[in-house]
Amino acid sequence: MLGELSMSLRYSDGQVDEDRLWPTTGIDIFESSVPWRTFRWRHGQKHYSGAYWSSTMRDHVVYESRLELTRLLYADFDRDVTAVFAQPFLLSTTVDERLRRHVPDFLVLRERDVPLVVDVKPRHLLSRTKVNFALGWAREVVLSRGWDFEVWCEPPETELANLRFLAGYRRDWFFNEDLLAEIREADLYGASLGEAFRAFPHHPEWRVRAAVLRLLWCQHFVTDLAVPLSERHELRQGTAAVTGSGRYELPPVVVDGEQGIDASESETTVYGREPRSGGRVNESAVRVGVGTRLKYNGEVVTVEEMFASPAGNEVLVRDGRGRRLRLSLREALASGRAGIIPEGPGPGADEPREAASVVLAQLTDEELQAVRERAAHINEVLYGFRSGNAEFPEEGEPRAPYAATVPKLQRYAAKADELGVSVRTIKRWVRAFRADREAGLVHNRPDHGDGTMGGLGRADPRWVEMALEIMAEHEKDSQPTRAKVIRTIGPRLAARYGGGEVKLPTRATAYRWLEELERRKPTFRLSTKRNRDIAARPTGAYGKLRPTRPGEYLLMDTTRLDVFAMDPITLKWVQAELTVAMDWYDRCVTGIRVTPVSTQSIDVAAVLFQTYRPRPAGKDWPASAVWPDHGIPRTVFVEREALEAGGGDDKAGGERGVAGPAIVPETIVVDHGKPFISEHVTSVCQRLGLSIQPARLRTGRDKGPIERFFKTLREGLLESLPGYKGPDVFSRGERPEEQAFFFLHELEAIIREWVACVYHARPHDGLLDTYVPGLRLSPSAMFEHGIARAGYIEVPRDPALGFEFLKTEWKPIHHYGVEIRKCRYNGEGLDGYRGETSPYTGAKAKGMWPIHVDPDNINYRR
Repeated sequence: MLGELSMSLRYSDGQVDEDRLWPTTGIDIFESSVPWRTFRWRHGQKHYSGAYWSSTMRDHVVYESRLELTRLLYADFDRDVTAVFAQPFLLSTTVDERLRRHVPDFLVLRERDVPLVVDVKPRHLLSRTKVNFALGWAREVVLSRGWDFEVWCEPPETELANLRFLAGYRRDWFFNEDLLAEIREADLYGASLGEAFRAFPHHPEWRVRAAVLRLLWCQHFVTDLAVPLSERHELRQGTAAVTGSGRYELPPVVVDGEQGIDASESETTVYGREPRSGGRVNESAVRVGVGTRLKYNGEVVTVEEMFASPAGNEVLVRDGRGRRLRLSLREALASGRAGIIPEGPGPGADEPREAASVVLAQLTDEELQAVRERAAHINEVLYGFRSGNAEFPEEGEPRAPYAATVPKLQRYAAKADELGVSVRTIKRWVRAFRADREAGLVHNRPDHGDGTMGGLGRADPRWVEMALEIMAEHEKDSQPTRAKVIRTIGPRLAARYGGGEVKLPTRATAYRWLEELERRKPTFRLSTKRNRDIAARPTGAYGKLRPTRPGEYLLMDTTRLDVFAMDPITLKWVQAELTVAMDWYDRCVTGIRVTPVSTQSIDVAAVLFQTYRPRPAGKDWPASAVWPDHGIPRTVFVEREALEAGGGDDKAGGERGVAGPAIVPETIVVDHGKPFISEHVTSVCQRLGLSIQPARLRTGRDKGPIERFFKTLREGLLESLPGYKGPDVFSRGERPEEQAFFFLHELEAIIREWVACVYHARPHDGLLDTYVPGLRLSPSAMFEHGIARAGYIEVPRDPALGFEFLKTEWKPIHHYGVEIRKCRYNGEGLDGYRGETSPYTGAKAKGMWPIHVDPDNINYRR
C-alpha cells in the first residue's frame, strides 16, 4: 500500500527543494538541479566512479559504476534522448505504513516519449528480496505517475564493445564539416565499411576513416552492431537497432535457501568427457527442441517453437508468467546470457575426476608406455587386435585364444594367464578402459578432490582454515613468525571446535604446511607493504577494461624521481617530481614535466596540453625519434614537405617535428591527488569534452602501465645519472645529493629524449595484436596500428587552445600594461583595453580582466 509521494531536488547553490509533489512537477525543474548524491571513495571498493562527458548534455554526467557508464553510452547514442540527469531526485513515500526513500540512478528525457527513470543493477542481484522489493515499489510509483521505469543490467558484450569504440567519435568539433558533407552527399548506402574508407582517395585514409566512424555514431549510417565491427559491415540508412539491457519487468524473487537453478546450469555443456558405462555416448550431448528449458537473463523459459528466419535459426520461448520472446538459437547456445538446463544426468565440466589429458600428462615416458601396453592387451581381449582395429593387424593376429568366436569369459581367462593376474583384474581393466580409454588404466590414478588442499596432503581442512584466518589478521600488522602462528592455531581450534577435536600436526609438518600456505597468502617472507599489495589483488580475471584505440584512456600520474636536481636560481639540490601522461592503448608517453616538489594543478594541465600540442623535437635527435608535427607516423602518412626536405635531418629545430604523437584523449585516468581533481583540471576537461575516471584509493594497479613506466625509467635511465639516490633508503648512497649536476629543465630534456629515442622504439611486452600474438610491437608501432584501425582525429589548430590549460588571474589593465607579482607586462594586444573596465561581472572579476598565467614562465602573460 503506497502513501503520498514527494520528490526532493538539490540545486547548485546548495538549496534543497524538499517534499515537492510529483503531479505539479515539470521536467524543466531538472535543468538547474545537481545530483542528489555524491559518490564517496573508500579503500578497498570494487566499483569505479567517474564523470562521463556526454555529447547530449555537452557536460559531465557522473556515474557510480562502470555498469552505469554503459547506460550513459547507450543514452548518448540514442537520437531520441534529449537530456540525461544522474541521481536526479529523492523519492519519498510510505510503503505498508513504513517510510521509504529511493534515489534513481538516471532520469532520461526523450523527444518522442515520456521521461524514463532508470535504475542500474547487475543481473544477478535482481532476484534478491531487498533489491527486488526496492525496485518494485519504485517502479510502481513511477508508472503510476505516467512515466516509464527501467532496470538496466549488463548489455551484450559485442554490442557494448562496438558502442565504446564509436563513442570516441562523439565530439563534433574535431571533424571537418566539409569532409563530412562530402561523405553524406556520396551514395554509400549498401557499400561496405571498407569501401567507404577508400571511397575518397583525394583525402588521407586515416581522416576519411575517422569521419565515416563519426557518421556511424551520428547514425547517418547504420550497421549491424551485434557482431564485431569490421570492414565487411554493410552501411544502411535508418535508425540503429541496439539490444541494450533495459528491463521493464522484474524477475521473480528467489528466497534465501530456496532450491533453484544451480549456477553451473547457466553454462551449456554440449559435449562432455565421459560416456556412461555401457557405451552410450549420446548422453554427453543435450537435445534442443520444443520443450527444452533454458535459463535466460536469470529466468527459466521453455522452448515452444523452432523456425528459420533470414537472420538464422530462432526459437520462440515462454517464461513462467506466460510472456513470449523470440531468441536467436546461436545466442541461446553460445552467449553468456542464456544456457540450457539438462533434463537428466550426464557428463559435465563439474565432475570431480580429472580430465584424461591431465591424468596422462602426469606420467613419465616409462609409465605412459606401460599404459599403452596394457591398453593393447585390453584391445586384444575385446576385439582380437592389439590396435583395436582389424584394418591394422599385427603379425599373427588374431591369435587363437582371442578370436571373435571364442566366448568373452574364455578370452578374459586367457589374458589373465598370459599376464599373471586374476580374471577379476582383467574385468576391472575392461570396465575402466570402456569408460575412460587409456586414462582409466593408470595405476594410482590421481584425484584432484575438491581442489582446495593443493600440496597440503592430508591436512585437516579446519587446521588450514584457521591458519589462513590467523595469517589474514596480520595483513595490516607487523610481520609475525611462523612459530607464533603455529602456537596460536592450537588454542583457537580448541576454543572453536573443542579440545582434541582437531588433531594437531607435528612441528615439522606444521612448518611444511605453512610453507605451502605462504604461496597462497604471503605473510612471512616478503615485506609487509608487499603483503598488503598482494592481499588487495582482485580475485577475478585481470584486464577487464581494455582500450580499443589511441586516446581512449589517458593515464596521468606523478612520482618522486630517484635522482636529485639543481635549482637554477638557488644553485642548491632539490627533490624533483615527474608528471607523465601516457596513452593506454599504445603506451606512448604524450606529456612530461619535471618540477620541484610539489606538483601543482597547472603542472597537470601543462602535461595534458602536451598531449594536444607535443613539444618540439631536439636538434640532435635521430630522424627515427622525430614525429611529424601533425602527430602521425611517417610510415602511415608522409607530408610532401617532409619528403622534399630529405627526411628532416637538416631542418631547423623549430621545423624538425615534435617529440611524440598528438593525441585527442577521451578519458583521463587519474588518482585522487589535489592537483589532478582540482577545479582547474576539471574545468579544462569539461571544456574539451574529456571524461574523468579516478582510480580507486591506494590502488596503483588501476594505472598499472604508467606505474611500470616509472620503474622502466629508473632502471633504464635514472640510475645512470649523477645524483641517483636509489628507490628506497636501503639503496641510497652516502651523499647522493652532492652529486646533483643537472638543472630541472636539463633533467626534463634528458628524460624527454630518452623516451623518444629509446622507450618509444623498443618492443614492449605489454603490447600485442591478438591476431598476431607473436609479433613484438613498440609504442610507436602500436600507435601506427591504432591509427590504421581507428583512423586519426586531428587536434584543432587553434592558437588559443593553450589558454584553456593556463591558470586565470583577474588583473586591471593600466596605461603601462598589466602588473603580476611585481612584474609588468605590456604589448600591442592590450591596445584598446587600457584603463577600461571589463564586462565580466563575477564575484572575483570586479571589473578586471582575465589574464592567463603560467607560474613557471615569467616571460609571457596572455
